[in-house]
Amino acid sequence: MQTDNPSIRLLPPDIDRDVPFALSWFQRPEGHATLLSMGNAEHEIAPSTTESETAIIGEFIKFEKQQKQITRMIVVDDMTIGVVWIELEENHNVRPPSIHIMIGNPDYRGKGIGKSVMQAAINYIKNTLHLDTIYSRHLVDNIAVANLNESVGFEKDGLAYTDNNGLVWQNIKIDIRL
Repeated sequence: MQTDNPSIRLLPPDIDRDVPFALSWFQRPEGHATLLSMGNAEHEIAPSTTESETAIIGEFIKFEKQQKQITRMIVVDDMTIGVVWIELEENHNVRPPSIHIMIGNPDYRGKGIGKSVMQAAINYIKNTLHLDTIYSRHLVDNIAVANLNESVGFEKDGLAYTDNNGLVWQNIKIDIRL
């Protein structure tokens, strides 16, 4: 997977490279806020530790080996700043393939990185996986992600719904057939 911007690299997860990044931002107030904006309920968010972040990065690697998910860490300025993943199985009532993105480092938000990464993931699904419809979801009140998804062509897929934690979600999809 490659973006149209040579300063943005999408690399397979690496525990030694990516755990320090995860710790550096999950332990900041912005990290906690990001987890909430991605749909993690308050009671689901545990304190970040080296062990917990190693386990999460390890899960990314394991899921890829099992062909359940394709995960790429977003690296800019030789620093991991986020992650994009393509789920290849249904998860949280979202059909596959589905794209999800997180720019963890707030200093890199609003700079077009997310759009470039999302477009790279869409192109990968179209040109490598040879699929023509992509799905995702976002919290209804996460306007930044809703705008990002809309800017790359996603449209609403059904009505918004409320999960068991009281969070309101909107499923979305994009048809990439030419």
